[in-house]
Amino acid sequence: MNHRRIAVPILVLVALLAIGATSVGAAKTTLTYWTHSHPPMVELTKKLIAEFEKENPDVKIEYTAVPNDQFFTKMLTAMSTGTGPDVFNMSATRIAAYLDSGVVMPVMPEAFGFKSEEELKNAWVPGTLGMASKNGTVYGVPSEYNVSALVINAAHFREAGLDPAKPPRTWDEVRSYAQKLTVTKNNQIVRRGFDFYYVPNFYWLDFGILMLQHKGHILDENGQCVINSQAGVDAMTMWYDMVYKDKVAGPQYSLKDSTNVMIDFARGDVSMFISYPWGLGLLQDSPVWNDTVVVPLPQMDLANPVTHCYGYYWMVNKDTRDGALAWKFVNHLASYPELWLKEVSFIQPRKGWTNTPEAKAFPYIDVWMDEMSKSTFGDMSPAWAEISSAIQRMVEKSIMNGVEPKKALDDAKKEIDAALKQ
Repeated sequence: MNHRRIAVPILVLVALLAIGATSVGAAKTTLTYWTHSHPPMVELTKKLIAEFEKENPDVKIEYTAVPNDQFFTKMLTAMSTGTGPDVFNMSATRIAAYLDSGVVMPVMPEAFGFKSEEELKNAWVPGTLGMASKNGTVYGVPSEYNVSALVINAAHFREAGLDPAKPPRTWDEVRSYAQKLTVTKNNQIVRRGFDFYYVPNFYWLDFGILMLQHKGHILDENGQCVINSQAGVDAMTMWYDMVYKDKVAGPQYSLKDSTNVMIDFARGDVSMFISYPWGLGLLQDSPVWNDTVVVPLPQMDLANPVTHCYGYYWMVNKDTRDGALAWKFVNHLASYPELWLKEVSFIQPRKGWTNTPEAKAFPYIDVWMDEMSKSTFGDMSPAWAEISSAIQRMVEKSIMNGVEPKKALDDAKKEIDAALKQ
C-alpha cells in the first residue's frame, strides 16, 4: 500500500479545514456606535445590540457610551481626525456643523423598508426630521424628541401650605412659590424651592428657555449674535435674582451629576425643577416618585405660550465601510418606539406613536403632548459648539461668580461674534 498517496490528501484536508476555520473567525463585520451616557438608554441599547448581533451573526457592534460632559468634544475630535464611529447619536444643536462639514451620509430609505425618501419623510411627524435635513435631504432619524415641562414635589407643596393642584403658571409665581418652598437651617439652604440644571452641557437649555420666554434670541434672522439684547438681560437677571436676591436656588447646593441630571429633584433637595420626558425615567425608582407631578412649563406671557424642545438623531459617518449595514442597524434601533418610551421615557415621533398602549400609559402624556404643540427648537448654527461654550462661561461668570448679568452677556457676545467670523 502506498501510504504517501493517503498522507497528501489528509494534509490538504487539514489545511483546508484550518483555512475554513480562519475564514469563519474573520467573517464578522464590526460597526462602532457611540452615544452620550444616560443609564436607561444605555441599558436598552445593549439589549437591542444583542438582538441585532443574534439576527446578524456576521456583525459585531462595538458600543461606547461617553459621559455627557465629554461626548460632544470627543465626537468632534474623532470626526475631524477620521477616527469617528460608524454610527452615532447626536444632539440637534450640533447637527448643523456636521451637515456643514459633510461628514455624515444621507439616510438610506431602503434600509427602513421604504421605496423613496418621500415615504421615509412621511413616516415621521411633520417637522421632526427638519433638524437633521439639508436641502431637502434627510441625514438622520430621531432617537428622542424632548419638550420641557415643570415637575413639582406635591408633598413639599402641602408642607408649605400650597395646593399642588394649583401649580405656578407664570415665572413670577415660580419665584413666589419658591420662597415658600425653600427650607433653611442654621442660615443654610437645605431644600431649594426651584432651581436649574447645573451641568455644563445643559446651561444652554437653562438659558435658552428663559430667553424664549422673554421673546429673545441668541442669533437674529441674519445669524448675528444678539444675546445681550434687553431680552437676554431680563432672562439672565431672572436666574441671577433667584440665586442672589430671592436665595431660593444656587449651584453650590447642586450635586452637578452629569450622569443623572435629575438627581437633585430625585433626592428631594429641590421642590420644583424643569424636566423632559426622559427625566421621568430617572425618577421612577426614586423616593420622590409618588409625590412627583408634571405640569406645564411656566410662562412669561400666558397668552403666547412657548416651550423649548430639542432632540437627538441617529446618524451615520460618511466614511463607514458599509453604509447599508450601518443604516440597517439604525433601523433596528428605531424599530421599537414603544419600548423606548416604556423603558427609557424617550419619545420617538413616528406617526401613530400617540395611539400605542405605551403612549397612553405614559405618565402625564396629555401634558407632554400639549407642551409639544407649543414647542420650538430655538436658535441653531454650525458654530453651536462655540456658542454653547460661550453660554457656559457666561452662566459660570454670572450665576457662580456673581458677575452682573449685562457684563456676562456682553462678554459672551464678544466670544460668539469672534466664533461666527471664523
